[in-house]
Amino acid sequence: MDTLVIKRKKPRQSNAPKNSLPTLFLPEELLAEILPFFDVKTITRLKCLSKSWMAFISDSNFVQKHLKNSLQNPHLTLFWFQRNCCFNVVPFPVYRLLKNPGINLYYSRCFHRLKHRLEESCEFVGSCNGLLCFRNYSETLARTHELCFWNPATRTTSKKLGSSLCDSNWPDLGIFHFTFGYDASTRTYKVVAFRANENGGLWKSQVKVFSLGDNCWRNIQSFPVVPFNWLNISCRRLNDGVHFSGTVNWLALDRSITHVKQIVIVSLDLSTETYKQFLLPPGFDVVPLFKPVLRVLMDCLCFSHDSNKTEFVLWQMKEYGVQESWTQLFKINLSYLQMHLPMHKDGFQLACLYVNGDLVIFADKFRKRAFIYNLKDKTIERIKNRNCIHWFDKAKDYVESLVSVC
Repeated sequence: MDTLVIKRKKPRQSNAPKNSLPTLFLPEELLAEILPFFDVKTITRLKCLSKSWMAFISDSNFVQKHLKNSLQNPHLTLFWFQRNCCFNVVPFPVYRLLKNPGINLYYSRCFHRLKHRLEESCEFVGSCNGLLCFRNYSETLARTHELCFWNPATRTTSKKLGSSLCDSNWPDLGIFHFTFGYDASTRTYKVVAFRANENGGLWKSQVKVFSLGDNCWRNIQSFPVVPFNWLNISCRRLNDGVHFSGTVNWLALDRSITHVKQIVIVSLDLSTETYKQFLLPPGFDVVPLFKPVLRVLMDCLCFSHDSNKTEFVLWQMKEYGVQESWTQLFKINLSYLQMHLPMHKDGFQLACLYVNGDLVIFADKFRKRAFIYNLKDKTIERIKNRNCIHWFDKAKDYVESLVSVC
C-alpha cells in the first residue's frame, strides 16, 4: 500500500531529542477519500510538500473526484463594469446570495480576492468544470479571434490560442458565435464556433471545433436546421448554445416554420461531433411572445418562455434526450414577481439563474437586477450590488476545481 509522508513541525518548547521529528504516514487510499472535500487553496498548498504529493494531487482521477465534490457548492460568474471603463469577473458562491441577499457584493471579501480584470477586446464565452473561456478579437480588416482559459481557483491562465480563426473567410456568413464544453470520453475541452446567414432565400451555416491541446480549428458538419437566434438578430446571444453532459444544445427550427411544434432542440455530441434533434414538451402548442431560452438548472436541460404574455414558465428535461421526460417545474404570474413583461425588441427580459427547492434566483434584464423568489410564500428579496452587474446573459454556473488550463 502506497503512503504519503507528512512531517509535523517541531513544537517551540519540547523535551524531545533534537533529531526526533514525529512523522505521520497516511495511505493513499485514505487520502483519496478525504482530500477531495478540501478547498482548492488548501490542496494547492499540499502540492508543495513533496514530489509525491504533487503527483498524487495532479493525477486526473483525483482532479475529477474533487470536481464531483465541488459540484455541491455552486457559484455564479458575476461580471461588472467599473468607471475606468473595464470589465471584471468573479465567481461568487450561490449560498452566500441565498443566505444574505442584502449583502453589498462589492464589499464582500471574495469579490476582490477572486476578481479578474478583462482586456478591452475580451468577451466571456462560458464556464465548464471550473475553467472560464474568454475570446479576444481584433477589429481589423480581417477580424480574428483568440481563446484564453482561466481557472480562478488555481489562479492560472493559458496562453492565447486558436488565432487562426478569421471571420473574413466566407464573409457572407457573418461573424462567429462560441460555446465552451467538455468531451468526457477523451477528457478534452472543446470550443464550438458557429455562424449562419440567409442568402437568396437559402440558409447556410459553418461550424468549427477547437480542442484544447491541439490548438487548431477543424470544420465539422454544418447545422441540419436553422439556429433559432438567427431569425432575430437582437436575440442572438440568448441562444449561443448550452453545454450539458458532453453536448452543446441550441434551439432551432426548420426553414418553413409555421407552428411552434416545429421548434426543436438541435444537439451536438462533442464526442462523435454529430447532431441529434429533440422535440419540445407535448402540449407546447401556443406560440410564445418571445423565444424560449435554454439553460442548465439542477443538472438538467431546461427552457423557459412566457405564457399568455402574463406568466413565466420553466420546463425541465429530467432524462436527457427523452421527450416524455419533460416536466413543468413551475408557472409564475409576473405580477407576483412585481414586474410586467415589457414589449422590447431584445426579447424575453426574465431569466432563471438558479433553482433549489422553493428558492429561485431570477435576473431581470429590463431593470438590470437580480432577485430571489420564494415559490412557497411568493416573496421577493432583491440582491443588492454597488456596481452594474450583468446578471441576465453573463451570470453562468461555475464550480471550483483543480482542472489545468493546459
